[in-house]
Amino acid sequence: MAACLPLADEFQTAQHAHGATDPDDIAALVRCVGDVDAFATEHWGRAPLVRRDADRFGDLLDLRAVDQLLGSVAQPPSFRVVRDGDTLPAVDVTRTVRLAGRDLEHVADLGRIAAQIEAGATLVLQGLQRTWLPIARFCRRLERATSHAVQANAYLSPAGSRGLARHFDNHDVIVLQLWGEKAWDVDGLGALRLAAGDVMYLPTGTEHSAATGDAPSLHLTVGLLRDTYRSLVERALADPRLDDPLPLGYADDVGRGRLVDELRERLAGAIDALASADPGALAADAAHRATTRRRPLMTGQLRSILGLADLDHTTRLRRRIDQPATLTVRADGTARLEMSDRTIDLPAVAVTGAHFVLDRTELAVGEIPGLDESGRAVLARRLVREGLLEVVDAAAGDVS
Repeated sequence: MAACLPLADEFQTAQHAHGATDPDDIAALVRCVGDVDAFATEHWGRAPLVRRDADRFGDLLDLRAVDQLLGSVAQPPSFRVVRDGDTLPAVDVTRTVRLAGRDLEHVADLGRIAAQIEAGATLVLQGLQRTWLPIARFCRRLERATSHAVQANAYLSPAGSRGLARHFDNHDVIVLQLWGEKAWDVDGLGALRLAAGDVMYLPTGTEHSAATGDAPSLHLTVGLLRDTYRSLVERALADPRLDDPLPLGYADDVGRGRLVDELRERLAGAIDALASADPGALAADAAHRATTRRRPLMTGQLRSILGLADLDHTTRLRRRIDQPATLTVRADGTARLEMSDRTIDLPAVAVTGAHFVLDRTELAVGEIPGLDESGRAVLARRLVREGLLEVVDAAAGDVS
């Protein structure tokens, strides 16, 4: 067996940001914004953008998928129905069904929902990054491409309908027009109409309203929950005294003097904290949180697990693209493998093999170095069970 990796210090850490610059991740962002460099310098967090006939997005969601989502025992808050800016009571769009011998309340009633839509209401499908796999995968790719958290809602409106009142969102929004047309009135852009294949980007705080004309509409709003420099600065100011209440009576003459003294002391502490803050450490912490905020999708996991009994040296394995991993080798040669949702310990003999696995997108079990045939199989099965790898054949071509 191969020797343990040499240790230059007490331990070594290797971080494998698998998929961070995956071309498919960038392609997902390009579908939305076009030239990524131009978008980053001219629009990101600054100004709205409209792209005409950018792409067809039927692979993400269509009317058949909407029917399927609602027919799969959907319950609020995975959907709501809105009319004139107000959400209709659940009783108007749901029913009670019998499931496994028990009553399940507030299940989507497609008949009632369809009747409400026909009468002018808008159906809102919420949290699709959790409930619809094509959109979940798309959002994960956008998260990896942008490093910001992503969510998605869909809006289905009949002709002549206005869903939400004029408003702004507390996050950036990318609107993908999936089907039909919708008229918008947007600060900075004025009145415009989006047709199927059009895309619009709205920075945080951009006021807008939307309504359908003579035809119905289905559009997807992709929300980018952007991290900010303010959040990093606030982390650097981790002085619990900043959360103390202002002194009692701080607005009167006596209290104001005390407020000045205490504020001077806290400002001095804040200045010291900012002066001593390590930008590299703050950036590393932000990057770690960005890559570990979501659990992996785990598509194909059941098939992978059930196929482990047939695993041999020819079995091909694939890294889960949304599962980052950091391997830390301890002074005694053993290792700690940290993933987004769990941490596992590995013996010293598995370290070389673990490094090999983490540095590849796809591999055969027999290629894993540093172990005999039995050891390779043990390591491979462990990493499949823990969600780092999936069996290629069992996944039937699915890529997260």
